[in-house]
Amino acid sequence: MSDGTRRDTLTVLSDLLENMTEPRRLTRLLYASNLSYSQFSKYLKMVKDMGLAQEQKEPFRSYTVTHDGKFFMEMVRKRKEN
Repeated sequence: MSDGTRRDTLTVLSDLLENMTEPRRLTRLLYASNLSYSQFSKYLKMVKDMGLAQEQKEPFRSYTVTHDGKFFMEMVRKRKEN
C-alpha cells in the first residue's frame, strides 16, 4: 500500500485469507497483513466467526483458510476485476 490508499474491509479480509492458504503462525500473519495488532485481532476474529478460516493446533498453532474462505477470496477477486 505504498500509494497511500486505504483498503476496504473486503480487501483486508481477502488479503488476510490469502496469507492463510498455507498454515501460518499468528506472528507471520500479523506481519504479512500490514495491520496494527488491534486491527489484526478484529479481522482475524471476523474471518474465524464467519467460518472463512480455522485455527489448527497440530503440529503447531496456526491458521488456515477453509473451503468457504477460498470461495470468498474468489468472489472478491471477481469483484475487483469488474
